[in-house]
Amino acid sequence: MNASERSAHPHVMTGAQTGEMSRAFVKEDEGERWSPPTAPRAYRILWNGYGTEPEVMKETDDLLEALQWMGSRDRREFEIRDLRGVLLATG
Repeated sequence: MNASERSAHPHVMTGAQTGEMSRAFVKEDEGERWSPPTAPRAYRILWNGYGTEPEVMKETDDLLEALQWMGSRDRREFEIRDLRGVLLATG
């Protein structure tokens, strides 16, 4: 709706005003709404279980929380790394 149409029909709301998102912001394959990427966390817990690329299991800003999470698991293929990728702990 252009500006002249909006002034002629002030009671009509656009998608942006109603909270609807453009289809450009919907993942076509999964039908999920787009969400912005999360801010990087200070620590990542990685799992190296199957010998492929390490999988990020958890991200946190609290090193103690990461150590407790890793210690509470039965598996021992976990690592904690900081934002730069420096290895801090293994389990």
